[in-house]
Amino acid sequence: MTARRLFSVLSVGLGVGLIASAGVVAAQPATSPTPSPPTTPKTTTPPTKQSKAKGAKGKKTPLAPAKDPGAGSGSSAADAAATAPAAPAADAPSPKDLNGTDENPDAPKSVNDPDAPPPPPPIAPVATTRSGYPIEEALRPIVLPQNLSEVSINPHAQVSPYAGATALRARYGVTSKVQLGLTYLIGGIYDDPATAESSQGFHPGKAVGIDVTYLIQDWIGVQVGVPLYISPLAVSLTIGAPIKFTFGDKFALGGLDDFLNIKLDNFAPTFYQELQNATNANEGTTNTIKSAGELRVSLYGIYQYQPDIAITARTGIQMEDFATGKTDGCLGECLTTFLRAGFDYTPRKYLDLGLSIGFDDLAHGGSFAPAGYLAFRI
Repeated sequence: MTARRLFSVLSVGLGVGLIASAGVVAAQPATSPTPSPPTTPKTTTPPTKQSKAKGAKGKKTPLAPAKDPGAGSGSSAADAAATAPAAPAADAPSPKDLNGTDENPDAPKSVNDPDAPPPPPPIAPVATTRSGYPIEEALRPIVLPQNLSEVSINPHAQVSPYAGATALRARYGVTSKVQLGLTYLIGGIYDDPATAESSQGFHPGKAVGIDVTYLIQDWIGVQVGVPLYISPLAVSLTIGAPIKFTFGDKFALGGLDDFLNIKLDNFAPTFYQELQNATNANEGTTNTIKSAGELRVSLYGIYQYQPDIAITARTGIQMEDFATGKTDGCLGECLTTFLRAGFDYTPRKYLDLGLSIGFDDLAHGGSFAPAGYLAFRI
């Protein structure tokens, strides 16, 4: 009886021990063994059966921490990330212009772009040259360009005693330096000095002349002309030295274009006033001493207010019979001073219109003389 109970107790204890050992083995993590440095063995007390049973029931197995896929160890991870090729963007648009037809060569380039071409060298500004006949009067040359023609009239009238005249002038550019001119005094309105009674009216002109202008430099030329009075015959020689200086695009100064008129036969005809020609022609029948000619020093100025509008002024002195005092060859005082101002309007490049007022002799108020101007170029 006693032996049977003892066998039963031993059988139960042996079974409990085998179950506890199997539980401990199953609870350990399945990891590869890591070599560790050798340590000095310690003497331990073997666990009893009851402690083994408690350990098997109350011990919890710790969970291994999850690996971070983005973490690396030391510099190896950083080097790998730097050398790894960048993945192409899935949503990147395709190039707009594969063939380069829309490429702008003038578009700015980044200074950090090694493939950017070097900037082009700066281009020096090119001076523009004018072509054709200028519409601005201040910029016009002394002579007409080659093959250009101009026809003009210049009516004017002195108020007291009233005497008016109109001259027709044509000029033609033979070359860029040579100009040919032709002038005809159409007629005038005055009291005929050949009659004793008053006969105020229009009288046809009898003066005609030809002249040639040669351009020595752009600013100076020489002009020679031969005026003729038809009946009675009178001949003279005119000499001028036309000059013109331009200052920018707005100002011009010139003059001396009608410097000398020297009598060659009978008297020196003029194209300014037909009354003067008629008086000299009438004095030929009375053997009156006539003027040997005129010396005229005139200067003009031009202010180009707008490209098609120019303000003009002219002044100077005239010495009849080449004298400054009174002589037998002068009707009055030989020396006179004149002054005139006005404007010219160019509505078309081939057309000029002008008006001016002034005095033929500043010493006499009756010499006030308005004038007009019309020129047409072809």
